[in-house]
Amino acid sequence: MDALRIALLVLHVGGMAVLLGGFGLELMGGTRRFSPVIFHMVGIQLLTGLLLVGVNEADDRDLDHTKVAVKLLIAFVVTGLVHATRKRDPLPPALFYGAFALAASNAVIAYAWT
Repeated sequence: MDALRIALLVLHVGGMAVLLGGFGLELMGGTRRFSPVIFHMVGIQLLTGLLLVGVNEADDRDLDHTKVAVKLLIAFVVTGLVHATRKRDPLPPALFYGAFALAASNAVIAYAWT
């Protein structure tokens, strides 16, 4: 079970790096749209996060359920924003920056909330 947890953790952390990198590339390119990288990575982040919680619960590890709930809520909002407005062109800047800020805040919460 430990190998599965570590593999999921690597996928989850790597996925967050790719997701934030996708947002960064869109900012540098000046297009401000939800690229296929962003579109797919929000789903992978949500899935690997849920699987990590499930594996940790099955292994009887202590979890901060409030932190999990906050991160899950943010992940659902980001996923919903990206999937609902993916084909919209032009994308309102506030929507793009809002999704980016929420995704970045989810990474900060994961690191800072102990």
